Amino acid sequence: MTAQKNITVMFYNVENFFDIKDDPKINDSEFLPNSELEWDLQKYESKIKRIAEVIDSSVTGVGLPDIVGFCEVENKQVLVDLVLKSQLKMRPFQSICATGRDERGINVGLIYDSNLFEVIKSEEINSIDPAFPQNKTRNILYVTLKFKKTSEKVHLFVNHWPSRRDGEAETEPKRLHSAKVVREKIDGLLKGDPSAKIIVMGDLNDTPMNTSVQKVLKANSAPKAELGELLNPYFQLEKRGEGTHFYDGKWDVFDNIILSPQFLKKQGLTFTSANAFILKKDFVLFKNHKTGEKKPNRTFSGTKYHNGYSDHLAVYITLNY
Repeated sequence: MTAQKNITVMFYNVENFFDIKDDPKINDSEFLPNSELEWDLQKYESKIKRIAEVIDSSVTGVGLPDIVGFCEVENKQVLVDLVLKSQLKMRPFQSICATGRDERGINVGLIYDSNLFEVIKSEEINSIDPAFPQNKTRNILYVTLKFKKTSEKVHLFVNHWPSRRDGEAETEPKRLHSAKVVREKIDGLLKGDPSAKIIVMGDLNDTPMNTSVQKVLKANSAPKAELGELLNPYFQLEKRGEGTHFYDGKWDVFDNIILSPQFLKKQGLTFTSANAFILKKDFVLFKNHKTGEKKPNRTFSGTKYHNGYSDHLAVYITLNY
């Protein structure tokens, strides 16, 4: 009997993964050695160690994941350093990073095992809403990979949609626009190839039940193929009260990995809903011993340095072939 073979796809909002060099093109002054945060080489290398520890913990007994999407990375160099300065160097990971429009230099990126995948194309998609031209939100990274073992293409969209910092209702139109941009690109792909295998990953700053995800992106727990709907396995995790981000005493699933229904067919790379996870291990959580409340163990809260991991939890899925 042939052993089951797997591919692991992960997404992680790594919370302000900056290098220690001043880039005059962006406002990265907060994360420099002479800043109030004193973001120096020691803290930078500790951040690398923490991120690598989380990535390494997403797969039990079979090694590192094969594709990892990121948000809140400053540039490609931090991803290169992540691989070179950690156990990730055991795999031939290649890095892709958006250049973005965000004034702070917050970008999305991707690493992939080049033994398993090769890049067919890579592009950045502008998702700034014309109604809010001053909102220099992150570009969406669109990458097409070919899985060498089956020669099938996988279309990946790495996202970091506008935050809720100025209020959920007030900022919702910006996320609706990001969802519309991704959906239009997906519609174009499906028009050209109805069997296209598509993965949308990212910190959406909305939950699977919000309009941007469920109605505009058309991602549901039981997708109707005739309507072009996508499968969001994190819908059920949200309903169970799980989450990737903790705010005001409540967990929400802001970080999602969404797939086209073609992954449900028993051909090539396939997926079952049981193979979607949130990495919620004790080491990435801070526990308040007085209240028992647990939340992500982050790097900073304000200017206080915790030497933690991130204010988000990582998510990952397993594909079989």
